[in-house]
Amino acid sequence: MRFEFFIATRYLRAKRRQAVIGVITAISIAGVAAGVASLVIALAINNGFRQ
Repeated sequence: MRFEFFIATRYLRAKRRQAVIGVITAISIAGVAAGVASLVIALAINNGFRQ
């Protein structure tokens, strides 16, 4: 698990010349997380109505 954490922090911590890349990475991670959360919620609601 430490290797994955190292890679994640390496990409999230941007240097000054790569600040835009860090911002874009954070926005894309937040977008993917929001999409996955909305799909999970939609499936949970759909399964609730079926039962």
